[in-house]
Amino acid sequence: MEHRHFPRHAENFDVILQSRTGGTVDAQVLDVSHEGIGVSVNGSPIPAGVIVDVILPENKQSLFGSRYLRGFVAYANRDTAGLWLVDAANQFDEMLANH
Repeated sequence: MEHRHFPRHAENFDVILQSRTGGTVDAQVLDVSHEGIGVSVNGSPIPAGVIVDVILPENKQSLFGSRYLRGFVAYANRDTAGLWLVDAANQFDEMLANH
């Protein structure tokens, strides 16, 4: 079941996913929405349910207003993962609470 509140937009650029232990995975962004991104991990699976830091290339930081994001791995398989962007979702919740 789809739980996104914002539309997805196709993208194609590289990011680095960094675990809290310092390990990294090179990934390619497939789509973005206001509160999440879908990535291809090219056979370097990451476990669902973990928090990762997402390091964007400098030329893509305008998508989210930052080069560094925090993502919760909502789903993952051998080739792809879906990341819920924790900070973006928190900002959205704060905006709703203030209106």
